[in-house]
Amino acid sequence: MSSLLGGGGGGAIGRRLNFEVQTFKADHWVIEDSLATEEEARALATKLLPNREGVRIIRDFAGVPGKPATETIIFSEMREKKGKTIAVQPIDDSPVCTDTRDYLQADSRQTISKLLRQYLEDKALTASELLYNAAEMKRAINFENLVPTAVGRVASIQGKVTGQDVRERRDLIYSSLTDLRSKAEEAQKRASFSVKQDGFRGALEKVEALCNGNDADADYLSKVILCRDLVQIRNLLGKVEWLLESAGDAAQNKTAHIHIIDTLVADASSFPSVLQDLLGRQPDLATALQRMLDMLEGKFEPTEREMAPPIAKVLSNWLGSGHAPQTWQVVLEGFLRSLRGTAPLARDPERNRTSFTTIATRLITPSGLFGGSRVADALTLGYLRFIEQGGGEGRRLSIEGVMGVLPCLRDRALYLAELAGGDVGQREIDTVVARLRPLLSTDRDVNQLVGLQVPLKPKMQSMASLYTAVVKSGLPDEARAMLADRIDEMVASYIAQAKVIERLDDPSGSLRIRATRLMQFAANDVLSSPKARKMVRDQIVGHLRQPNFDGKFVEGLNTPQEQANALRQFYGLLRQAHFM
Repeated sequence: MSSLLGGGGGGAIGRRLNFEVQTFKADHWVIEDSLATEEEARALATKLLPNREGVRIIRDFAGVPGKPATETIIFSEMREKKGKTIAVQPIDDSPVCTDTRDYLQADSRQTISKLLRQYLEDKALTASELLYNAAEMKRAINFENLVPTAVGRVASIQGKVTGQDVRERRDLIYSSLTDLRSKAEEAQKRASFSVKQDGFRGALEKVEALCNGNDADADYLSKVILCRDLVQIRNLLGKVEWLLESAGDAAQNKTAHIHIIDTLVADASSFPSVLQDLLGRQPDLATALQRMLDMLEGKFEPTEREMAPPIAKVLSNWLGSGHAPQTWQVVLEGFLRSLRGTAPLARDPERNRTSFTTIATRLITPSGLFGGSRVADALTLGYLRFIEQGGGEGRRLSIEGVMGVLPCLRDRALYLAELAGGDVGQREIDTVVARLRPLLSTDRDVNQLVGLQVPLKPKMQSMASLYTAVVKSGLPDEARAMLADRIDEMVASYIAQAKVIERLDDPSGSLRIRATRLMQFAANDVLSSPKARKMVRDQIVGHLRQPNFDGKFVEGLNTPQEQANALRQFYGLLRQAHFM
């Protein structure tokens, strides 16, 4: 992780650190002073705040000469306006927590973030800071009628699921909150050190020593330590920056440490305002959605026009690495929220539909539908912005509309198969099945579904991902089995008619090249339907059964080391394909 976040050693030669105090005026920030220490900056900020609309402190750190300075917002506070109402936000569902530890899980924290969004944004706090910092939990509990209203709302929703009396459910939630607060208080007493004093790695190493190998205890105490520093940063984007920069200061990061950072960054990234700040200036919603996809795929490169903060690229690299599943899901949810909304995608009304088409076609690739059923649902709901009808009729017209913007039959079938696993698809399951049947009818073939000119590997990948989507879909059992079998037959027929195996297993090539080609073709992302896989397996088994297979396989390789490596790689492919 340190390589992703820019960690590493280096001397202090040429480094410069100062703290810039800025005040908010009308619609922009104005520099008041630049000071040498954080203490001086905070003292000035406290003095200025009563007479300004807002104050913030930016840590300006110039490291190695020739590299750009790093600017981090370490404090930001707006003067509270009179008459501002903070209300509990509506939610449709809530996970049922049966144990105190359940409240610390991702789905529970996201529910807290939604419920208390106005309060958290106003106080520049995250759900984790409420749960792991006893003082902040106490402030929230004592804030007007906020927590009683939120608990009552959650208890009412959960009571319908569990069958419990609402009052009983409410009492259980209050009991858990009391336990969580007590646990946080005890944890804070155990550890007097902090990341600010000891550095990320140093603080977490002290935690591990204190916990004597208890991983769950170390995870909890580490988050308490980090949240104690986080509450001092009164800016949500600043929290993301501090977390990633702090973790990047460590030379190495354990999997458990990366999970801790992922948890805290996910909570800070769950606010729409933070995602907007990360993306910078975007001309319209469609462009913002495309850039969010870039971020999720690890491809976000800020442009000069966007004026996105440098940390956006760091976060994108991290998301693309696969090491941040919670943050990835949070950013995906932000993407889905905007995609399924009603806001125009482009400033020019004529470009709204073309913008939607561009996004939809990008989401469908040979490897499948990006984001699966949740994205299929969002596409369907998002298309409603072009339809006047509502209710069931509107949903059915929207399904037809999304199918209409997808370029080939396979893409339409994949969309429908994924849609069957979502809320919209289940409500309109008869329509989904009715539209899928003719797309995968017995008179169809692979070239009709994917396209005649598509090369062999992406063609087979497209059919493999379609087969997998249908097998794992929420379609009725009978329809799912029948449609999966049709895809299997199509792929097997194509392999036989196009003489795919004969082309791969060309007798003019060496046995090693022929067998390796067949195994690579049999990979799960290229070939997933059982009849097609059996055809390739039978061909490979035929080779394996010939006398002295290993000897013939390594012919032409000079050294024992080369021969051993070639055999090890081939048998590894056999095991991956479950052919052994």
